[in-house]
Order: sequence, then C-alpha cells, then structure tokens
Amino acid sequence: MVKSMKKVKRIIAVALVFTMLFASQVTAFAADTKATKSANKDMSIALMPGVTGDSNTVAFNFSGLPDNAIVKEVTVDCSSASVIGGKGAILAQSLTITSPSGETHTVSWGRGNVTTTNLFIAEKAAGTWSVYMTGTNIASPSLGSAFIGGTKYSRPKMTIIYILEE
Repeated sequence: MVKSMKKVKRIIAVALVFTMLFASQVTAFAADTKATKSANKDMSIALMPGVTGDSNTVAFNFSGLPDNAIVKEVTVDCSSASVIGGKGAILAQSLTITSPSGETHTVSWGRGNVTTTNLFIAEKAAGTWSVYMTGTNIASPSLGSAFIGGTKYSRPKMTIIYILEE
C-alpha cells in the first residue's frame, strides 16, 4: 500500500510538472505583440548602368515600446516602390538592418519587396532601428548615362513582433 501511494504521488508530481511546462509555453505564445512604424523618410537608390550600390539609410522609431520588449521577428515592407531616373532598372539584392543596440544583419531582399528575419531574436526592441538596401542597375554599362536607374521606396514600414520579458 505504501509503495503504491509513492507511485501515485510520483505520477501526480510528474503530471504537475508537465502541466506547468505546457502552461508556460502557451502563455509565451499568447503574449506575442506587434508594433509597426513608418520610416522617417523615403528610401531611394540611383545608379549608373552595371553599378552596385546602397540606398540612403532610413530610421524607424520604436522608442515607445516597453524596455522589456524582446524581438521575435522583424519585417521591413518596401512594397510602395516607384521608378525614378532614366531607363535603367534596379535589382534589389539585400537589406541591411541595424538594431538599437548596434547589432547589424544583412538579409536577402524579400519577395514582393517585403523582407522578414528572425536574426534579431532576443534583442531589445525599443529604440531606433535603421535600414538601407543594396541593389544593382542591371542595364548594360555600355548603354551609358541615359540608362541611369533608380527606385524610390515611399516611407517603408517596419513591423516588430515581440514578447515582454519578465
């Protein structure tokens, strides 16, 4: 009888541990929060044919987020694009993102001009983030300056999905 009582207590203890683990996981998933901000200005790039270069840098102010906001995912939406310049065409290649702490990652340009990354996971979300893009004018260099190409991304948007650290 004593042995079976010990087994029952162990089973109950194990069940409580699994219940607590499951409850904490459900709480973490339920606590995701999303914040979206527009850039402080347009992001533009203009290049001679055959040249690769960088756009200007734009900033996103997330200083209103709680100090304990921790990043899960960052998305930059540059879908509001327009052609500027001559007849050249800019092929977007990558986006370089810098967090408020100074951590920088360069990620491949996303489909539909929307780029998502989880490389900033566990970073503090609050503060000013910065972004610039790298692209290439795919017109042949032999075509000359008539084929200067450019693209303007009107007020890109950044969305940060975060959790609150306890």
